[in-house]
Amino acid sequence: MKFLKANLLLLSILLLIASICAIAGSYWIINHQPGLIPKPLLEVVRDAKITDNPKSETCSECHQVIFDAWKKSRHSKAWVSEFYIKDSEDRSKEKCLPCHIPAVVNPGSKPEPRLDHRDEGIFCAPCHLKDGEIRGPYDLLAPPHPTRQVADYRKALFCGSCHETTYKEWKETGEEDSCQSCHMPSSLGRLTQKLPLNLLHKKRKVADHSFPHGEFSEKDIDIKIEFKGRGVVLTLQNLTVPHHLPTADNGDPRLFVYSDFFDSKGETLDSFKEIVSPQLKTALPFKEQVRYHYFVSNASAATVRVEYKPAWSKENQLVFSRSFPEDGSNG
Repeated sequence: MKFLKANLLLLSILLLIASICAIAGSYWIINHQPGLIPKPLLEVVRDAKITDNPKSETCSECHQVIFDAWKKSRHSKAWVSEFYIKDSEDRSKEKCLPCHIPAVVNPGSKPEPRLDHRDEGIFCAPCHLKDGEIRGPYDLLAPPHPTRQVADYRKALFCGSCHETTYKEWKETGEEDSCQSCHMPSSLGRLTQKLPLNLLHKKRKVADHSFPHGEFSEKDIDIKIEFKGRGVVLTLQNLTVPHHLPTADNGDPRLFVYSDFFDSKGETLDSFKEIVSPQLKTALPFKEQVRYHYFVSNASAATVRVEYKPAWSKENQLVFSRSFPEDGSNG
């Protein structure tokens, strides 16, 4: 009996070592020498449904983290958003279709609209599936499907296929940071979460597919007030955002700038509101100063409040409020 137990223990240890060696060997081959795997073997493990007009749920079977992030994004709501349905007159405006239900996204060219899976909006397949391959920024082997590395995924031109106006604004700034730098920030992680594939792929920088639109504050917008006897000059400047602020091709995000002016006794002299909007052609260009002149006599103090309303929101959000003079004096 002791001999049998010893043999079983030895066998278990050997199987464990063999499993570890198999995983380590597979890890090394997949990440460093994928060409060593025979193509007939890959064909055996390929899953045809992945490249045959898949829905996002198909991709989520392996890429759960990316899928969960995408579900939070505005891209996932591109077809079902109440704001889109209203602004497109119940989806009847044909010019909106290519970028709200794209078939295949190619860098620098407007997509064709697709006929199926419309409720998914802008999902995995339009950006990553082309010619039967799953494409992305990495040169890697994914046993379930063919892959191809394409450098365009890190370039702003890819986003410019639909975000044409914003892309042109960014291009004119000469800034090097691409759209992806701000709106798809990356962190170290695994592209897949499905066992055993997650053990076979090394960690990489994984882009945030929630596509954060970016929060801004008073560090991004400079405000100056000049009191000039019979008038006041309000100056706004977009300091940090390398495109117009706010920006959009067809949506209507807005900044609201509320100014109140006071005399030396603290009495209100007048109040003004400015709407800063891409559709009104009043958005703030990068680094440029935009001035507003008000006829307000004897003003010596002011408060300026900046609020932001995203295109997909009914509510304004307070960005910041500031008083002038900033040293607290009043005339």
